[in-house]
Amino acid sequence: MRNKIAALVAIKAVVILILLASGIGGLKVSDVFAEPAKDAHGVKPAVSETKPGSGKEKSLLAAINSRQGELDQRDEELKTREERLSVIKADIDARIAELNKVHNRIEAFVKKIDEINDERVKKLVRIYESMGPEEAASRIEKLDEAMAVMILASVSEKKAAKILGFVDVDKSVRLSRSLRVKD
Repeated sequence: MRNKIAALVAIKAVVILILLASGIGGLKVSDVFAEPAKDAHGVKPAVSETKPGSGKEKSLLAAINSRQGELDQRDEELKTREERLSVIKADIDARIAELNKVHNRIEAFVKKIDEINDERVKKLVRIYESMGPEEAASRIEKLDEAMAVMILASVSEKKAAKILGFVDVDKSVRLSRSLRVKD
């Protein structure tokens, strides 16, 4: 509200300065700041009622009032927009918080699944380590390459070497290359 009042006072001051500087309505700067004339007895006359302004002054004041109305309306529109944006921001913040909760739950599930898979892989590796190299090799030959590489990478190097010794040469080469890339 202070800003509106300050703006209105500033606008009116500018208008008065323009009127004074341009001489509109017969006013001059010297007339405004001049000492009022004294009568024969040396008494200053009482300030009389101001005469209604000229047509230019009235139109200028009407334009100022119109502009002030536009500024007030625009100020109200901006306040309404700010309120709407605050509501939207609060909604977005709430949604982000909910998404973060969901994200954290998903991460916890993924971590749990990874732990379960790691445990299964460890169990599978222990099974292959307990087999003889010939039996493990015959089974690894039937596995897809990714699974075979994962098992061979997890067993001890001595056990992997013995198993690869019994695997078909072509598959052994492919598995060895994949193992090299994995390291």
